[in-house]
Amino acid sequence: MKCKLISTVLLCLVLCDLCESKIFTKCQLTRELLKIKEVQKTYLGTWVCLIEKVSKRDTSLLTVKASGKKLYGLYQIPKEWCRENKRGGLCNISCEALLDDDIRDDTACALKIAEEKGFKYWPQWTTRCKNDNFITNEIYKCPDLNRLTPERSLSSTLYSRSLQLRRKRSLRSPFPKVTGTRSRHIHQ
Repeated sequence: MKCKLISTVLLCLVLCDLCESKIFTKCQLTRELLKIKEVQKTYLGTWVCLIEKVSKRDTSLLTVKASGKKLYGLYQIPKEWCRENKRGGLCNISCEALLDDDIRDDTACALKIAEEKGFKYWPQWTTRCKNDNFITNEIYKCPDLNRLTPERSLSSTLYSRSLQLRRKRSLRSPFPKVTGTRSRHIHQ
């Protein structure tokens, strides 16, 4: 039993040395998830909460259960979804790829799991995130979050500003202003 524990600890240390490890802050993680277009903003708080509860935002976390079951990376994805030392499993990814600091492939696999099994696949989500909006409220306090969201692109911001100006003008007078000058558009 003692040898098994020592070999597990050594395996963890070796794997951690081989991979690029990163422990994200909540805001860093939120920004990284926003860069992945498949992650819907509606579920952003859910994903951040899940990652917080299963891995404490540590990309290199490898958990070995007493049963020998291994869980990999940010989302603590089990071996059935990946394959050791080469691509495979239900996500067609190597388990070691789930331990680096590139979260795109990890997230793609987690999205597949959520699509097929739902968030309830992760017991921590059910017990610690399902009815908890604390983290969701926290991430919306992150600096620059609105600037990075896809919904806040420059064109949509200008379009919104244009609509605001038209509404403002229409409220001033019920009759359109008729002059010989051209209308001016404000561009910011």
